Amino acid sequence: MRGSMKIAAGAVIGGTVIAGTVLMGGSAALAAGPPSDEAAAAKAAQAPAAQQRLAEFFVHLDQHQRGQLTNQAVTKAQAQAKAPRLQGAAQKVYSLNPAFVKGESAPVATFAYMAVGAASASGQHATVWLTGSGASWQVMNIISGSDEAAYPARADGGTVFTEPQIHAWYRLKDGRVTALNDTARTSVGKAGVTVAAYQRLVHGRYADKLPGTAYQRSGKLGGYSPATGVRGPVPDRGPAPALLALGAGGAVTAAGIAVARRRRGSY
Repeated sequence: MRGSMKIAAGAVIGGTVIAGTVLMGGSAALAAGPPSDEAAAAKAAQAPAAQQRLAEFFVHLDQHQRGQLTNQAVTKAQAQAKAPRLQGAAQKVYSLNPAFVKGESAPVATFAYMAVGAASASGQHATVWLTGSGASWQVMNIISGSDEAAYPARADGGTVFTEPQIHAWYRLKDGRVTALNDTARTSVGKAGVTVAAYQRLVHGRYADKLPGTAYQRSGKLGGYSPATGVRGPVPDRGPAPALLALGAGGAVTAAGIAVARRRRGSY
């Protein structure tokens, strides 16, 4: 799979599944969303401080594209020239659930963060990530590109989620996991697979790499690639067996403004 470059500001969630589990039937729909609404998250993204941060992000994106350091000071004129604007409604982003990967009777994915698309006056695109609850939402990250806001908008009565380790996006609807991008089609085929078949697939990919495993304790954060995990569509052989839990999930974070290389296929 091709590598992709992303500029990220704030807390960067690396290539690992987001923690959080709400137990229910393995073939059921995803867990409920966050205890708050999209309007509150969008309002937080529109706040002056968030807009200033977004403008500075677009300036840093220019610096990166010119091969310059991205920790340079941003002038008032530079920020104003970017004139950032939000695009579309805030979207709930769901991410592959560690408990589901382990083989537990758990939702396929759980809520990770809210995402709002944004654009600059010079035509750049970014996505603002927000976390919080109720009326209290904060910008935790800004990342180049629009996938995190665009794909969730394609739910079509189902629930969209990401398998971030391979940058795949899926729709869960009517008991099937179907692909929304090319990487996901490589993963589950054009017709998609049942929830049980998808659980066997991701268990084979990641069960030995979750937090609490020898892989995680060794300090490895890379090494997973399509060559070692993404294969043809998995046949449906009925319900997935119950497997031992391997420890709590967790997110890899890094503070500050950074240039983040999100290599598709890294874990």
